[in-house]
Amino acid sequence: MKVYVAASSSFWDRLPGVKDRLEKLGHEVLLPSTMNDPDLEEKSWKEGKDAHAKLIRGLFEDSEEIIGKQSDAIYLMNWDKRGISGYVGGAALVELYIAHREHKKIFIENDVFPGLMYDEIMGFGPTFVHGDLSKIV
Repeated sequence: MKVYVAASSSFWDRLPGVKDRLEKLGHEVLLPSTMNDPDLEEKSWKEGKDAHAKLIRGLFEDSEEIIGKQSDAIYLMNWDKRGISGYVGGAALVELYIAHREHKKIFIENDVFPGLMYDEIMGFGPTFVHGDLSKIV
């Protein structure tokens, strides 16, 4: 299965290990386009609001292509961030929506706790894996 791995950029240091584990389970792993340049968003902010907005639009277009047309599933790595358990950011919500809209399987690492976007995320019908990547089938 082709699995797109989504995560906040603050979790990218964990991506190589997760990628290796998924590949050992027989999956083809697709990564965010910004993995090649983790400082891209920061650079765009330095160029101004318009440059940053243009970058974000482009990233969403990349997500449309990768998630919508190339993948079979999305796996969201959502660990604790900024004191929020199972953090899911706005960009990840958009990526989950793309997967849902395109009838892709949705897997999320950790539980999402009631609060901002909880109902929307649960409405996508995700499977929570809690470290057991063998659940990604």
